[in-house]
Amino acid sequence: MDRGQMLVATVLCLLLSNIISSEAELEVGFYNYICPAAESIVHDEVKRAVSYNPGFAAGLLRMHFHDCFVRGCDGSVLIDSTPFNEAEKDGPPNKSSLRGFEVVDNIKSQLEAVCQGKVSCADILAFAARDSVALTGGPSYDVPAGRRDGRISQAADTKDLPGPTFGLANLTAFFAKKNLTQEDMITLSGGHKIGRSHCSFFDFRLYNFSSNMVQDPSLDPSYAELLKHECPKDSNDPNLVVPLNTLPPNAFDSSYYRAVLEGRGLFVSDQALLSTPESAALVQQYAADACFFKKKFAEAMGRWGRSRLEAQLQFGFYDSICPEAESIVKDEVSKAVGANPSFAAALLRMHFHDCFVRGCDASVFIDSTSSNTAEKDAPPNTSLRGFDIIDNAKLRLEEECGGIVSCADILAFAARDSIVLSGGLSYQVPAGRRDGRVSTAQETNGNLPPPTFNIDQLIQIFTLKGFTQEEMVTLSGAHTIGVSHCSSFSSRLYNFSSTMSQDPDMDPTYGAELMQLCPQGSTNSGLIVPMDPYSPNSFDTAYYNNVLANQGLFTSDQALLSTDITAGQVIEYANNTDIFYADFAAAMVKMGQIEVLTGSLGEIRSNCRVIN
Repeated sequence: MDRGQMLVATVLCLLLSNIISSEAELEVGFYNYICPAAESIVHDEVKRAVSYNPGFAAGLLRMHFHDCFVRGCDGSVLIDSTPFNEAEKDGPPNKSSLRGFEVVDNIKSQLEAVCQGKVSCADILAFAARDSVALTGGPSYDVPAGRRDGRISQAADTKDLPGPTFGLANLTAFFAKKNLTQEDMITLSGGHKIGRSHCSFFDFRLYNFSSNMVQDPSLDPSYAELLKHECPKDSNDPNLVVPLNTLPPNAFDSSYYRAVLEGRGLFVSDQALLSTPESAALVQQYAADACFFKKKFAEAMGRWGRSRLEAQLQFGFYDSICPEAESIVKDEVSKAVGANPSFAAALLRMHFHDCFVRGCDASVFIDSTSSNTAEKDAPPNTSLRGFDIIDNAKLRLEEECGGIVSCADILAFAARDSIVLSGGLSYQVPAGRRDGRVSTAQETNGNLPPPTFNIDQLIQIFTLKGFTQEEMVTLSGAHTIGVSHCSSFSSRLYNFSSTMSQDPDMDPTYGAELMQLCPQGSTNSGLIVPMDPYSPNSFDTAYYNNVLANQGLFTSDQALLSTDITAGQVIEYANNTDIFYADFAAAMVKMGQIEVLTGSLGEIRSNCRVIN
């Protein structure tokens, strides 16, 4: 085995061990050695907040629920919105009603002072929910920890939260998506014993229930009168709130179930628990036995806190469920690249653009509709090619093993095969991704690095995706294959600045060649040039040699020489193909795991262009 092969084997061995580690179960006592005071710091701060305002207990418990229901228990509900993105906390079910963010902030500040970078926000929220329950009279329970914080938070994803108008069937279905049973759902509904609600979540039950009934007949009349007093008809005050339970509202006990039996469940979803004999029987059991309820609630919270942790990507994921999956993809990519070598770069670029927007979820394939402009029609993506190759692979896979192989995995395999068919290194692709159901053009803003970025901007955007500066330089090597439209770099040739027509960082001879291919003032939007003028269809290290010769096509390419550290890496890759190949394979495996959907999240699309 030569040095290059040894490097590759070492890298892939490390990658496999990392994936196995990420699959490990959460652990009780996870912080005992790395941050022993973690749970006590959380407890003390929650206790201080709840003592000052008992409503914070329900606020923190609800926040944990809303976090776990959307993208899993990953702390994404805590992320703030930006000018380019409306986050979960500002989605309709959360905006103006979630409380306790400052409590979590205070806890995080203390933990960072004691053991910086050790305790995740997701774990803080899980501990805080447990402590909130215990401090209001509910059960205490062990919280397994080791969660990592997510990097995506979208208001649109709050559609995954069950609404207060849900019936029993919808509630059961929503909880089933999180691998929770109907019994778990009824048990966790007991969280409505503490807290409060805005009138707008239930006032239709009082004044406009249906076309032939003003008031919900399942609502106890005396309770309804009390609610009407608190929530007057046609009130314009959006801040009107009432307790979720008329019995002591800040005491965690089983009186919620007694209230439901008496027709005093505040929401339609509360009263829906009596819809079947089986669900009503469990309500009766909990109402009669508070100890039994608290025991079951603690158990359900343990299962709940593991939301989205049940599945991770795996090597050989399709070996037993669709053994021909990878070979079918490779065959379609081979045919396409054989007919047109530039498709290799196109598929590799498509994988990049998919993973950098909403994670590797195949959202880049989804077609626009009359009411939504999808990612593929955003300005950075209108030049993407190769969709028909994915369509062909998907068609064959649906015939071979229908509903098994995701579009996201097809693209990850296709990117790997494109590299290999162009002369690059083969590597194993862990699979098990699920396909996303959301694709919006505006989300490409701020997520895809444009060709005009300087080194600081490149480092920043790659850091936001979890990459190091070194990995950014490594992945830039993908520009060794493919083509670019003249419009992506022509400003370097003709209108670089007020004092210079041409970018001084560009080799003059190369600049003159590009001017021939991209004439000034041309109206031909289809003009293209190879990214690497010397070996445009070969996956090699010529890209780095080009950058050293000031023949990087984009500003972002030439920017790699801006610092001594990045320039040193460019030189190393230009001189050592084996190191570049090994590093690139490792970086591609890592990129393929950005914010993936697994387990019960997302779907397996039958047509990659359309959600099911």
